[in-house]
Amino acid sequence: MEAKYDDETGVPLNEAGRRVVERATAKGSLDDGNAGQKGSSEVLDKIPAVEIAEGKWKYVQIELTAPGEPPKLVVRNTAGLPYHPDMYYAAMDKLEKEGLGQVKGRVIGGGRIEYYPEQKTVSIYGYSKTFGRVKGCNQKSAEIVELAYPDHKVSWSDDGY
Repeated sequence: MEAKYDDETGVPLNEAGRRVVERATAKGSLDDGNAGQKGSSEVLDKIPAVEIAEGKWKYVQIELTAPGEPPKLVVRNTAGLPYHPDMYYAAMDKLEKEGLGQVKGRVIGGGRIEYYPEQKTVSIYGYSKTFGRVKGCNQKSAEIVELAYPDHKVSWSDDGY
């Protein structure tokens, strides 16, 4: 069954949508007593901090966790997907297909990203109707993007939708 969301409120409209949102907001229980210590594989270091599509799309900021490693924040979106939970699902599905099923993720927040590589600009703003407003999310996402794209002009705002 395809996940469905209300176009105005972002609220899940069916069980598939509710499961995606539940998974996206669940705190993982990966603490094996070594929290904060680097694991020998350093799985999270292999995952890019930013993967964004050209144009104007919704985005999510995801906190990734893996056993024995400190959490890592990543910024993700995918062209053509209409909802924030879709962005989360696509990001986590990609990790699983890459053999990184041990990595868990939960959405911290989201909004919109306008990324224009030819102009070397990234604008981050708004919020997710599904996951709500999260203070500092857009600013932190901009910091993450700036590190990944140091030659781009990155701006952020909490305004807009």
